[in-house]
Amino acid sequence: MTNKLSVLLADDEAIIRRKVRMMFGDKFRMDEAATAEATRAAIGKDYEAVLLDIVFPDGNGIELCAEIKKHDPHSTVIITSSMESIDAWNEAFQAGADGYLEKKDLLELDPRKIELIITNLVERNRLRREADELNAKQAELLSVLSHDVRAPFQALLGTIELLRQCRIPSDAARNVETLHNCAREQLGFINALLELLRLESRTMELRLLSSEINLPVNQCLQSLKILALQKEIQVEINLGRDLPKMMVDIGRMAQLVNNLMTNAIKFTPRGGKIAVMTKLAQRNGIMGCEIIIADTGIGIAAEEREKIFQRFYRGRAPGTEGETGSGLGLAICKKIAQLHGGSLELSSGKTKGTMAIAWFPVVAGRESSAPAHQSVPRDQSRVGQGLQKEGPSFAPANTKRAVGTGTSRSQSALSRAGHGR
Repeated sequence: MTNKLSVLLADDEAIIRRKVRMMFGDKFRMDEAATAEATRAAIGKDYEAVLLDIVFPDGNGIELCAEIKKHDPHSTVIITSSMESIDAWNEAFQAGADGYLEKKDLLELDPRKIELIITNLVERNRLRREADELNAKQAELLSVLSHDVRAPFQALLGTIELLRQCRIPSDAARNVETLHNCAREQLGFINALLELLRLESRTMELRLLSSEINLPVNQCLQSLKILALQKEIQVEINLGRDLPKMMVDIGRMAQLVNNLMTNAIKFTPRGGKIAVMTKLAQRNGIMGCEIIIADTGIGIAAEEREKIFQRFYRGRAPGTEGETGSGLGLAICKKIAQLHGGSLELSSGKTKGTMAIAWFPVVAGRESSAPAHQSVPRDQSRVGQGLQKEGPSFAPANTKRAVGTGTSRSQSALSRAGHGR
């Protein structure tokens, strides 16, 4: 049958090879190699799995494993050896082995279990190959968007800016202003899409620094106060005291807070309230910090709550003064939270406001042992907590500051500040 896995059995002992063949019968399309030279010659045949001994009369299985993985990183190599030392295990996995089976286990375990081990490892590597290919395609798309799409829009905006400075008839001036707004919004969308693709394809590493979570929160609040003032929205701030320092990407964290805060302003009617809070919070026995942004806005319809974090999804309701977004802001926020090992949730009742809760773990001992800047692998998420049905409340705060109200409107400024829901 053509759908059988192709397996290379590389072992210098003929009795081992015969017994393994008898065990599996016709489960695999199996070839044999009795020497290191024969194994090396078979590497180019791209077997889906290789059962590889460590010791050969003419070579070393650990070195062969490294050569196989160099030829095809997604091939499946399972070391089989009589050596039961921890050192042998370490050397095998450092060379890229996907599994390690002692000979006694290989020969004594139920063949169906061994078959499952092999097929599961092959399937895992197949999925990794597909993921890597997808990432390569995303990287290509990033390149196209960066150079072939974004650059012309930047040139277009520059040209329109020159037109805006010229003396032209009022009708033409209005058309130029409309053109400018459209080009700027499209460039914003392209930049947001590039940002999300970079985060998802892991082409951009987190730049981790030891910092309190209040630092990026304060940075965003300082720049967004004017937007709240222009909609006469009161902002209540309650930042926790003596919060532990965490390893965070301050820029990414500020981006998350900026997007969430901009959404709160966008969907809160004139004269409403927004509460911003940070505090310690434990999840599943892990200590962490929460950033909570709660508003008295229009809320999220029940039928939209499952879709709100999807790419390009825009809620049916525009901002309270007609503001629009790209539909990418919350997807970016969710990814930033996940890359920090945290979570992001929205809880809302129709017409009862929305509460965003971003939670990030405090890694014990990391501050003292980690360098001032480092990059780490990312992709771990946890489920956060919900919100009471009555919507956000505004309790007295120990470090509360109230931002006053204003009278001017700035819909276009609000539309530019974030990507929207």
